[in-house]
Amino acid sequence: MAAERLDDFTVLVALRAKEGEFEALRRIEGARQLTHVQPLIDFDAFTSSPAAQLSRIEAVARAFHRFGRHLMVDAAEIREPSWFGLAGPLGELANRLSDPVDLLDGDYPVPFIPVVRDDTPDDAVTNLGRLADEIGIGAAVRVHVPLRDRSSVARLVDRLRIDVGLVDVIVDLRYVDQVAPQRVEQVQAVLDLVRMVGPVRSTVLLSGSIPRTLNRTDLWQQPRYEEQLWNEVVAAGAGDLRFGDYGVVHPIAGPGFRSKHVAVKYSCPAGWVYSRERLTEDEHSGADSSLAHTLRRTCRRLVTSEHFAGPRFSWGDREVAAAADGRGNGLGRRSKPVAIATSHHLAYLAARDR
Repeated sequence: MAAERLDDFTVLVALRAKEGEFEALRRIEGARQLTHVQPLIDFDAFTSSPAAQLSRIEAVARAFHRFGRHLMVDAAEIREPSWFGLAGPLGELANRLSDPVDLLDGDYPVPFIPVVRDDTPDDAVTNLGRLADEIGIGAAVRVHVPLRDRSSVARLVDRLRIDVGLVDVIVDLRYVDQVAPQRVEQVQAVLDLVRMVGPVRSTVLLSGSIPRTLNRTDLWQQPRYEEQLWNEVVAAGAGDLRFGDYGVVHPIAGPGFRSKHVAVKYSCPAGWVYSRERLTEDEHSGADSSLAHTLRRTCRRLVTSEHFAGPRFSWGDREVAAAADGRGNGLGRRSKPVAIATSHHLAYLAARDR
């Protein structure tokens, strides 16, 4: 397969392989929302079985292929990759995507971009390099800051054994809660190492600033430190650096828990806007569960604020407006706040200038 031009994105979003994120991805409204946005799907070690995640990733990959956008997929969080056989989860994904879904499906094989991390064992990096070579559209290298050693980027690219021009480098800071000069300097040092490797296809700065837990109720704002940090690095001279974030969740995955609150995390030019309410068992009415009733309250507060983008902005925004107006379906699902917020966030990223 001839290599395709895949450097046309300006924004990368790293999403977990969980129900809320998958619902938002299923609701993508045509190629317009994917023109500049590159999705990266992380297998999640704390949610449904790897097999279930794989089936959903396959479905999204097929849908996005029809829009001309190909997923980056990272399976590093799967603790026992041999569960999928010698090829591992990404090899199994490639096998599935090499075949049609039915006799009328002529849109195959479906390519994707394997992701390797700086803590991936050398033999696994070599195997993923072979897989990337077979798929034919390159690979992504994900390095965490601060680097464990200065040779990380060069070692990974060398181990992949593919054309450097088919490599996307993701400089991953994970959680950031401020924009400190030290952070900017760390990123600049890594970018210098990337330049020494050669003309890679793209370089992305990935980070997220949503805390693991919120500690307030009502509606309030927080700066989007991930965007502020990216702006600082670009202003310091990294003009070709792409922006990346972690959607509407904390960057570091962990085991879930039954929260006593419902929160919608909403991205806008002014920063993050959080609308959060405590579950109250005695205030729900009609057919609504406590979860649904509380989500309606959080959406109502968001809709009446100056930050709401309007129901036409995305599927998620239509769901917010419907919930605030007493309508809507599935509001009692725990995944619903993430689904609607992620849908809005994808539209927000698509609307960025660069």
